[in-house]
Amino acid sequence: MKKIASLAVAALTALVPACSSESSKNGPSPDAGADSSLDAALDVPQVDALDAVTDTSDAVTDAITDTGQEASEEADAPPDAGPTWEGHPWYGCTPNDRPSSATVITAFDQVDHYFNPEDRRTVDAEVSFPQGEWERIDMIVDLACPADGDCDNWDRFANVMLVEDPGGPNEEVIELERYMTPYNVGMCMRTDVTRLAPRLTGTKTLRSFIDTWVGPNEAVHGHGWRATVQFVFHPGTPEPGVVPGSLVALWPMESIEVGNPDLPVSETAGTRTVAIPAGTTRAELRVVATGHGQGNRFNCAEFCKLVHEFTVGGTPFSFDPWRDDCDENPLGSTQAGTWKYGRAGWCPGAYTLPQVLDITSAVEPGQEVTIAYDSFSPIHGTYDNTCRPDAGDENNKCSFCAFDSTAGNCDYNGGNHTPPHHRLAVQLLLYP
Repeated sequence: MKKIASLAVAALTALVPACSSESSKNGPSPDAGADSSLDAALDVPQVDALDAVTDTSDAVTDAITDTGQEASEEADAPPDAGPTWEGHPWYGCTPNDRPSSATVITAFDQVDHYFNPEDRRTVDAEVSFPQGEWERIDMIVDLACPADGDCDNWDRFANVMLVEDPGGPNEEVIELERYMTPYNVGMCMRTDVTRLAPRLTGTKTLRSFIDTWVGPNEAVHGHGWRATVQFVFHPGTPEPGVVPGSLVALWPMESIEVGNPDLPVSETAGTRTVAIPAGTTRAELRVVATGHGQGNRFNCAEFCKLVHEFTVGGTPFSFDPWRDDCDENPLGSTQAGTWKYGRAGWCPGAYTLPQVLDITSAVEPGQEVTIAYDSFSPIHGTYDNTCRPDAGDENNKCSFCAFDSTAGNCDYNGGNHTPPHHRLAVQLLLYP
């Protein structure tokens, strides 16, 4: 597997701060204070360390581009949304998003998501999409606070998925959109999902998920979220080459641990073999990849840089999803917490930008192709998390843990030390 050995990047010299509860799988993070802000806990050296990481990101991106790999940022998003909100990469909503000429389908209408006293993190709905040809299909996700106005205080992983044959033997999950909630305020996003048109037709099951761990019975950390999801079908003929003939979910929604030598990423992810129809003129991978987990070596995988690589019939295609623009989020200081710090493919209170890889040169119409996935550090090669259970000495003390150098620091604690992992969704788009 090619590791882009020629990347000329400086070594990471410091670790970035732990500042997100999103990585916790078992509940909210420790109390961040009355205003849910962790900024006061971050001293100047930690911020300087983050700057060093951000500088490295630019070098990594430039080096990857120089290899000739084709990796483009999100082409599923519309142009500048108008004067009330900037467009790329934030895609906020405007008053003109639902013109009278469009057909608007509401999939979820102010649906509450919470965990306590019952688990409503996942909500399904049956949706009837219109038939026909459309110039563009927009998706609007309007995230609000619950009825009492007390939003979840933390940033949470969230997405909207389409589920084919739910509960059946051929169940297939297709992630339509991924986003991260803001810290304790609402948000609204409008994105172009025309590329996904082959699946947005007929009666389908939609699934809204927010990984919140609070609810109406929570005394400290807020009471959850309220989500509205709509699809806006604009009449007309799409531009040539915009709508694929078919969409195949290769990795529908995977959580893949990184840094464990006993579980190599490539083996955990496996390979996918797919037949490329005769007459195919273009093939793309639409990839959404984000890093989660903290307190590990290099503070992976939320706050460290790992390159993602797909090998298509022997040809590698790589990209680095790191976002260093979180401090430019228009939600800005309306959020609490550490919303401004860069992360592995996401920002609190933002749409997660897919990467679109043109793999046409690596496939042969009428033939099968095998696609493999891996990730690695552009500096160290294969990432080894030396701060994990069973990696310590006789005192259960691990090396290079981000926040704890004492005995027992190997163990995950559901808070500032959680397993490093990628959340990966990959779709193959085939154009006639």
